[in-house]
Amino acid sequence: MLWDAFLERVADAHDLFEEDDRQAFLARFNERNLPRSDIQVAQDLNISEVTLQRRLGKGVYTHLVRSCPQLNTDKKGKFKIVRDWLKKGHVLCQGNGTTGMNKTAVNPPSPIANYPYVERPPIESFCYQSLFAPGALLRIKAPRQMGKTELMARVLNLAKQQGYHPVYLNLCQPEESVVKNLDQFLRWLCMSVSRQLQKPLQIQEYWDVDLSSNDNCSAYFQDYLLEQIDSPLVLGLDTVDRLFPHLAIAQDFFGMLRAWHEDSKILDNWQKLRLIVSHSTEAYIPLDINHSPFNVGLTVSLPEFTAEQVTELAQKHGQVLNQADVSLLMNKVGGHPGLIKQALFELKTLQNTTLTQLLNEAATDSGIYGNYLRKIWLELQENSALIPALKKVVDTSNGVELASKLAYQLESLGLVHLTGNRVTIRCELYRNYFGSRLANLGEAS
Repeated sequence: MLWDAFLERVADAHDLFEEDDRQAFLARFNERNLPRSDIQVAQDLNISEVTLQRRLGKGVYTHLVRSCPQLNTDKKGKFKIVRDWLKKGHVLCQGNGTTGMNKTAVNPPSPIANYPYVERPPIESFCYQSLFAPGALLRIKAPRQMGKTELMARVLNLAKQQGYHPVYLNLCQPEESVVKNLDQFLRWLCMSVSRQLQKPLQIQEYWDVDLSSNDNCSAYFQDYLLEQIDSPLVLGLDTVDRLFPHLAIAQDFFGMLRAWHEDSKILDNWQKLRLIVSHSTEAYIPLDINHSPFNVGLTVSLPEFTAEQVTELAQKHGQVLNQADVSLLMNKVGGHPGLIKQALFELKTLQNTTLTQLLNEAATDSGIYGNYLRKIWLELQENSALIPALKKVVDTSNGVELASKLAYQLESLGLVHLTGNRVTIRCELYRNYFGSRLANLGEAS
């Protein structure tokens, strides 16, 4: 299993739901950041060293301690404890190809031994089958916390079992200055893939100042990386919507991916490349239909969990929910995997609290989803056009029509369902919380 995908699974297995805590964990233990100092990583995240250490200490290490008991100490050095624990876990996961470590007295508990993945047939089988087509392009689309990364990790793991070369890249990793510059971004792409393939860096040899950045990147892949391997390269690009706000870079980069896909129909080396891209929303950026990777290949939209899948997920979290509990939970949050996982985690942690008690306070700032909801509210306020759009949705139970871009942006936040041209609120949690905020906003104005 690839290191970055392994970290994502550790985060999910240990219920790192808070975005700031999750980002701190993924950034601090990113492979390239392991030898770096806290202050260097904090600078990349545009936060202070103290803020990073607080998020790790209060948010991350408290979740990991149940599987890494060495963290239960007042002494310094917790970063090293977690780093070494993760490295051992990753090595042993590589050894058996799935969820990892055999539980003997000499081995610590596996970071992902109880990884709670629930399949949504036939999606997984469709994705697995797509790997075998030369030049395949698989697109995974769903709002946040719906399981895109987990599905991609499973597909990449299968690719490894087939003898392919899996590479996972999360486009949230590079600094903003890199994402804003096409040449730097494509160099980052080439270097990252080279490292995961354990190939020597040959950037300077293939980067011609007289050619475009796209041409240089394509030549690096075609003439060097793909030429060096006998079995297919499966390149997983997670959260590609990170590029959507940067229009010029997005148009060039996605146009290049489409060109690679088309070249695979006639050129042998490009047939070795299998692409997987994931994103939270539709590509509402203007792309020529003939230069877009979003209208070719296999598209998978992840649905919400069914009642049976919620029951299965609860069992994998060590919880037993009867039919009434499942109905109560789904009436509040729908079948949203991330929200359901958080409720299950809180039930396990707060053992004297009932599900009814949790859900009664769920739509408040002091409830179990308080931090998550406040963060979305801040994002809404940063895009003033979304406020009246969401109010229209909240105020009706039958759905409304919105401008496409507004509908897609609300969908990317996970707030709405799109059915044809109709936009409806995703769940009662959002109607209750944001309805209250929107009403207060109207009274204030």
